[in-house]
Amino acid sequence: MDNSQIIEDKYSEAVSGIKEEWLTHASNEWYDYIMSLPIEWRTTYVVVVFHNQVFNGGMHQYFVNGYGQFAKETVDALIRIGALEKASLLITALELVNTEDHTDEIFRRKLLTADIEQLFITDELFKPLNNLDLLYYNDEREDIKMLLGKYLNSRLKNLGGKDDEVN
Repeated sequence: MDNSQIIEDKYSEAVSGIKEEWLTHASNEWYDYIMSLPIEWRTTYVVVVFHNQVFNGGMHQYFVNGYGQFAKETVDALIRIGALEKASLLITALELVNTEDHTDEIFRRKLLTADIEQLFITDELFKPLNNLDLLYYNDEREDIKMLLGKYLNSRLKNLGGKDDEVN
């Protein structure tokens, strides 16, 4: 299966159960749903969302729009598909946003309730995150579509065409 098609298929499967109200309310339902997906769907979702957010409005937008709640999972997914430089950039962004090194649960809550001053109030992270965006855009060595497609095709091949259950 070609990369575009397999990515589109897995992404469609991943988002099929997302409820609109999860995206606008500070609850764990969105996060819990994504984390319960089979690994191929979850990997596709977090990688595609991150890549699209960065190209659409940058890492600042990624965090402000609530997708940053998946930052650690996205780092793992980027490493899983072989996008080590992009994973490193996201690690740096996460360190800039979560300067107090909150636990994952507390960080997600603070992010979804817009309770991170340097991100939502003073906006002092716009420039440093924008600098990371520029590095992301200029990295031509890691083609997300190619790497994600290769990962998904290898998983399908190894599983005889069937998705993994959850992990």
